[in-house]
Amino acid sequence: MNWMLLAASLAQDPAAPAPPPQEPVLKTLVKQVTLGGQARFRAEYRDLLAYTDLPASREDDDLYLSRLRLNFTFSVGDDIDVFIQPQDQRIFGDEASVLSDETNLDLHQGYAEIRRLGIDELSVRIGRMELSYGDQRLVSPLDWSNIARAWDGVKVRYAPAPVRIEAFATVIREGAAAEDDQDFYGLYFSFTGVKDHEFDLYVFGRELNDNLQPSETVPAAVNDRRDWTPGARFKGKTAGFDYTGEGMLQRGTVGEDDVKAWAAAATLGYTLDIDGKPRLGFEVTHASGDPDPADGEIETFDPLFPFGHFYQGFADVFAFKNGRDVVVNLRVSPLDALTVQVDVHAFRLDEKVDAWYNFAGAPIRRDATGSAGDEIGNELDLHARLAVGKHVKFWGGWSRVFAGDYVEDTPGPHGDMDWFFLQMTVDF
Repeated sequence: MNWMLLAASLAQDPAAPAPPPQEPVLKTLVKQVTLGGQARFRAEYRDLLAYTDLPASREDDDLYLSRLRLNFTFSVGDDIDVFIQPQDQRIFGDEASVLSDETNLDLHQGYAEIRRLGIDELSVRIGRMELSYGDQRLVSPLDWSNIARAWDGVKVRYAPAPVRIEAFATVIREGAAAEDDQDFYGLYFSFTGVKDHEFDLYVFGRELNDNLQPSETVPAAVNDRRDWTPGARFKGKTAGFDYTGEGMLQRGTVGEDDVKAWAAAATLGYTLDIDGKPRLGFEVTHASGDPDPADGEIETFDPLFPFGHFYQGFADVFAFKNGRDVVVNLRVSPLDALTVQVDVHAFRLDEKVDAWYNFAGAPIRRDATGSAGDEIGNELDLHARLAVGKHVKFWGGWSRVFAGDYVEDTPGPHGDMDWFFLQMTVDF
């Protein structure tokens, strides 16, 4: 008998017991894998390009940006998740040629989160993560940016309803030596025990050991900055009204100088209970400036990591820093999928001899004499959002800055500015 043929026939016998199934390797490591992401594309056009001294050939500019994010959530168990979010961001035509391969791909977020850490309400997150607190006036991931912010560190959350307490410690930059490190940390307390209201207390701290902070006492010297920003916030709504209020102090040192600054913001809105749900809103913000740039006291408020593009106008020519901004806005939804909003801003400096800063906190101009006054100008923002189905959203608008006397009376471009944008996002 041909024993090889017999063995082959037995192997194909359907009555023979089948080998045990092999579990996929990934399935043995995690309980569930969730995949998602977003593709975002935006076109922008600006004229004037900026209120700084620029060649005439650079008075206007256009940009085309793209951002692709993939979200991977690996559920290791009921209480352990690993989240990974790679991101590719680029500006069309920014590479040297179509054969270029520049490093635009990075890890935007990547962290492990452990819940019910001994008790049900306690969790910890470790890794690279976005941070967002309150109305994002001081701490925001700045999602408008093509890159957006993320911090490396650890965050602990304790949330027995109606209380939420979060503490975090992050590294902004790890210098070549320990004395060059930059760190950001904070403690945030929130109470939601009153219906439709929220009450927050917080303190944020920074150690900028970079020898880059200008000194008032010794103008030619640069120093480290260490500061604390405590604050309080409330938010609520009732009978068609919505309102917020927030105030914060800033104390610390820059070399031998003392930091003594403050800021505040308040909003009030009313929504009519009719078709379109029109809302009329009012907002005022005030961030201190420095009346004497040589007295050894730094009184210019620094808004940490704000959502600058959102609050002080879409044209990005003003900051929550040495400034007062009064805003009136109207929002209406003529269709369920369409929202239209118009905002009118009035920009003024807090201290005339301090600088005029852009949304990133960088100085645009400074009139050391104060003779140019405080009237930066006004801004009109008109924008609309349209949802096409569940996954596609469009957002576009036009902003015009009407230059004020300060712009006219200081060196540099002084005309009005127009800015247009159109953005599409696809969520999956």
